[in-house]
Amino acid sequence: MFNPVFPFTMEVLHKTVERGCVYFVRNQWPHGFDHFSEDIKGCFLFTHYDEKAKALAHYNSITQDKYRHLYDWNDEADKEKLKVAAAGPEGYKIFSTYFLDDYKKRISKPLKDKINRYMYTHTNWKPAKGETVHIDFYLQFGKLYITMSYAGNQRKVNFEDIEKQL
Repeated sequence: MFNPVFPFTMEVLHKTVERGCVYFVRNQWPHGFDHFSEDIKGCFLFTHYDEKAKALAHYNSITQDKYRHLYDWNDEADKEKLKVAAAGPEGYKIFSTYFLDDYKKRISKPLKDKINRYMYTHTNWKPAKGETVHIDFYLQFGKLYITMSYAGNQRKVNFEDIEKQL
């Protein structure tokens, strides 16, 4: 699976808190799974917020995620749990919402083909040879989305819909 985000490390945790983000929402992150790793029990994404209301909006939007959790850095018990997560506990892969610098270079040919199939199936766009459809990724409430732009038009798509393309 395509995973464009940076691991959640102690350095990431401390720099995020230094920036004033003290609320974190954990949710499942299927993009972190490596199908060749049999010893992984779970993959999670930790999204940071500087306002509790924003963190609660995320938390309340993922009620179907049995692993969702809201952490407050100012709560000592939560702070210790965040440090454990950032230390990389064995059997778990934990990620932040920071995109890797080179994430666009990691887009494979099969993924590009799926994006193209989605575009041709779900839009009326017909880029000519040499024309470019601009692609960008973003996260919202712990889910990965793609923005496709072409000829002044823009389409926002849940990345799961792209991955479903045959």
